[in-house]
Amino acid sequence: MASRSGAAQPAEIGPAPTQKELRRDIFSLVWPVTVESVLQMSVGLVNTAMVGHLSALAISAVGLCSRATMVGWALFQAVSTGVTVLVAQLIGSGDRMQARTAAVQGLLFGCLSAVTLAALFATWSTQILGVFMPEPDLLRAAVGYLRIVVLGMPAQVIMMAAGAGMRGSGNTRTPMLVAVFVNIINVIGSYGLIYGNLGLPTLGLRGAAISTVTAQWTGAIVALLALTSRDSSLGMTWRGPWHISRPVLGRMLRIGLPSTGESLFWQSAQIILTLFITGFGTKALAAHQLGMQAESLSYMPTAGFAIAATTLVGQAAGAGKPDLGKRATRELGLIAIIVTAFTGGLLLLLPRQIMSLLTNDAEVIALGAIYLRLMAAVQVPQQLSGVLSGSLRGRGDTRTPMIVAMAGLWGVRIPLAYVFAFRLGMGITGVWVGMTVDLLVRFALTAIRYRASEARAAYVQPATQGAR
Repeated sequence: MASRSGAAQPAEIGPAPTQKELRRDIFSLVWPVTVESVLQMSVGLVNTAMVGHLSALAISAVGLCSRATMVGWALFQAVSTGVTVLVAQLIGSGDRMQARTAAVQGLLFGCLSAVTLAALFATWSTQILGVFMPEPDLLRAAVGYLRIVVLGMPAQVIMMAAGAGMRGSGNTRTPMLVAVFVNIINVIGSYGLIYGNLGLPTLGLRGAAISTVTAQWTGAIVALLALTSRDSSLGMTWRGPWHISRPVLGRMLRIGLPSTGESLFWQSAQIILTLFITGFGTKALAAHQLGMQAESLSYMPTAGFAIAATTLVGQAAGAGKPDLGKRATRELGLIAIIVTAFTGGLLLLLPRQIMSLLTNDAEVIALGAIYLRLMAAVQVPQQLSGVLSGSLRGRGDTRTPMIVAMAGLWGVRIPLAYVFAFRLGMGITGVWVGMTVDLLVRFALTAIRYRASEARAAYVQPATQGAR
């Protein structure tokens, strides 16, 4: 069933849906998130291509800043996951008032955290980026870029929290429209400010940063307007109440903090990998950065599946309908396999052509093609892991994805990357082989845990109790 905002609410009322109705509900949730993801990643590719045609130094500077700021963003995963899961379960149980309160906690806690982190990054930018031991020219470029982009941190977390609340309630369409608006502004701004088009000054790398921050703050304002509009799926208003509710905030953080732990494991592992990669030179770092951007062509069509799994399973758990959550997970997994088999094939068959869209550096293209072929081999298990992890989060089990991330990243990825790259002399390719093995191991661990949970019908109790 859909709300006025177009939100799918399959688990809130009524009898169990038929297979056709379930697929319709899945489609209603998935397509806006997929479009949003495609737009964001496509714009990211466009912006990367714009920066990439400046120099390999510019690409590497953006990559270093991303590695640094993503450690800070790990904290915001508690907001995104906690709000989405808690709102979904509260909506499923019919408690819309407490769902609104949960969304407010995410906004307030997220903003406070973002302002604090932005101040720290701006003040200690040289020391933070110096951890990666970059060359002096690269450090200077990265510091200048970082000191601008951190100004958008509070805006980004506002969009994240608002979007999480809307998605948890089943409304994935509005966050998509916000993303469309933000991405249009970002592309136009980057086109103008990087190269001096549209009558704007030529600012190069600084122009890319300014454009990003401008788009983020514009998107934050639009997201707040959408969240508090008359047609909001949560029924929020500007009048509030805008205050901290310790019980609800505590419940949100208990659900969301394991996702922060998961993200911290991920980002800290990325820092170690970046240290490995910088030892192979600027070209290798640029190939790695562009390779990850190009890889998004494969997984962006299924990016919304994990979110859909969290929402549908969360609402099913809140409504006391665990079988509905199982059915939704299986449908999403099947569709993910079909779509990813095609998109992963593009990475395998056309790696050089894809890389050439992002840079004209022949050495970077050759290295990036190796990365894409390796990643193509594990796209299907990687996306299935996302669906199964999303389902576990919807049940309230956010610890399993964290534990799996820790085991895979630190027990497999880092050790194997070191052995292959340095002990066996494989260089940057050895790092990527270690990544490939890790993705296969994490899929196996996630699948084993999901099957065991499903067999025992181990659904966590809805997060409505104690959230008053």
